[in-house]
Amino acid sequence: MAKGKQTCKILKEIRKQIAAENDIELVIEECTYKGDCLGTCPKCEAEVRYLERELEKRQRLGKAAVFAGMSMGTLIAASGCHIIQPTAGMPVDAFNGAEVVQTDTIPEKPLEGDVVAVKPEPQEPDTLITEPLMGLVMMYNNIFEFNAEDYQAMMKDKFVFPEMQHLSVIGGNIEYRHVGDGERYENLEQFIQGVKEFRAPYYSGGEQKMLEDLAALLGLDASKYKGDMEVAFTVPAWGDVKDVKVVKGINKALDEAVAEAMTQMDWNSAFYDYKDADIIGGAFECRCVQKIHFPIKTK
Repeated sequence: MAKGKQTCKILKEIRKQIAAENDIELVIEECTYKGDCLGTCPKCEAEVRYLERELEKRQRLGKAAVFAGMSMGTLIAASGCHIIQPTAGMPVDAFNGAEVVQTDTIPEKPLEGDVVAVKPEPQEPDTLITEPLMGLVMMYNNIFEFNAEDYQAMMKDKFVFPEMQHLSVIGGNIEYRHVGDGERYENLEQFIQGVKEFRAPYYSGGEQKMLEDLAALLGLDASKYKGDMEVAFTVPAWGDVKDVKVVKGINKALDEAVAEAMTQMDWNSAFYDYKDADIIGGAFECRCVQKIHFPIKTK
């Protein structure tokens, strides 16, 4: 999708500019994704989160965040439709002259963590940020958790598994953000109805590439082992694989080697796509089980 690729390119350039203006070291990875592009992806989201954290650190140190020549609309675009929100003490000129309304909902000291909006209710009008070109901007934030029962009952028919034939989803944690007016999803069932599809976590190159890389990382001769293993693990919305556990093992030494190797492997996060083409989807955390047959076949 040419439009999505162009959007991705523009957003990367904006993030580079924000980082440069604020002396933030930001490594922008070249996109190697082939196929339809939504304009954002888990790696783009990770760059946004990193930039937000670094800007927050500057604010805590009393340094002004610089957005020279950028309007609020540009900042929203730079964050892939995430709002980079001001905190108490942040200079007004940091938002290109936009007035920051001080209310009880903006703390004297910035809160720890990624606090982006009142949850689960939308912000009241007096907490909004105003800017002449944008008018009122409102963010709604909610978190939907799902387990195997929810997945089987409501979500299974919308999950796709890119080249991962032996991967199962058993649970997850979806952070849903809504910016602006329009319908908001108050519960998991409503949210699922508004989603076009859920892309499960996947390994770049597909399952065969994942197995080959796993075999190379084991540090032992896996060819002498035979049988089926099942490994549970969590792929966060951004970040490395965590909470790896062999739920069906073959041999203690092999089980431990596989669990350690899985933490070193770079998986792509799950991603949801809305039915409404005007709304950008987002990455989300997924708990998965991967079935592995030994001996692993390599090319």
